[in-house]
Amino acid sequence: MHTGDAVPSPEHVAMTVSVLRRCGVEVDDSVPGQWRVSPGPVRALDLAVEPDLSNAGPFLAAAVVTGGQVRVPDWPAGTTQIGDRWRTILPAFGATVDFAPDPDGHTGTLTVTGALTETGHPRITAPGDLPDTGELAPTVAALCLLAEGPGRLSRIGQLRGHETDRLTALAAETRRVGGQVEEGPDYLAFQGTGGSPDADGTGATEPSSALHGATLETYHDHRMATFAAVVGLAVPGVLVRDVGTTAKTMPDFPELWTRLVTGDGDRA
Repeated sequence: MHTGDAVPSPEHVAMTVSVLRRCGVEVDDSVPGQWRVSPGPVRALDLAVEPDLSNAGPFLAAAVVTGGQVRVPDWPAGTTQIGDRWRTILPAFGATVDFAPDPDGHTGTLTVTGALTETGHPRITAPGDLPDTGELAPTVAALCLLAEGPGRLSRIGQLRGHETDRLTALAAETRRVGGQVEEGPDYLAFQGTGGSPDADGTGATEPSSALHGATLETYHDHRMATFAAVVGLAVPGVLVRDVGTTAKTMPDFPELWTRLVTGDGDRA
C-alpha cells in the first residue's frame, strides 16, 4: 500500500505487475495505491527483454540540443517503460518526434529532430512544468538548463534516494556551469538561459554567456554522467569526471557518445 499524494515511478510498478500476471500470479490493483498479490504458483515463461528506453534519453536529447536528428531502431510499439515518455517530453522542448512501425508491428524506429531558428541555429523552447519524470529527470534537467525559458521538474522527490541525492546533485552541477535553479523538497525549477537572440529576434541561438565550462561531478551516478554529457554539447569546456560510471547500465556509453557527436553514426 502506498501512502502519499502520488505513487513515485508508477511505470516501474506497472512493469512489475505486468510480469507477475504473465507468470500466472494474481495481482489486484483495482484500488488506487494498493496492490494485493495472492499466493500461488509462479509459472515459467519465455520473455523477450526490451531495450532500456531510459538509456536512449541522452542520445535523443542530443538531437534537441544540436538541432540535429537521431534515430533509435527496435523501439517497442507498446511498453510500460517510463522511457517511452520521451515521445511526449521532447516535443515540450520544441523537438519533433516520429515513430515508424516495423512490419511486425511490435517495434519501430523512433526519430527525434531538434528545432532550428530561422537562421539555422538550435532552439530549445521553454518546457514549462514537467511532472513525474522519475529516472528520466537528469537528462530532462540538462534540457531545462539549456532551454531559452523556464522549466520545472516536479514530483521527483524520490530521486533523493537514488545512487545519490539527484536533486541536490543536479542543482549543484547546474550552478557549477553558471545556470540558475531553485531546489525544492520534490522539485527543481530552472530559469533557463534566455539564450542569445537572433538579429531578427526569432529565437535563441546559443546558451547565455552566463554559462561556462567546468568539470562536472558524477557522484558515482550514471545519470549524472549523462546529464553532464548533454550539457557539454552546448557549453564549451565542459568535462565529465569519471564518465566510466555509465558502465552501470551502458558500458559502451563513451564510445557511442563519441561516435554520435563526431558524426560517425546517428543511431543509438
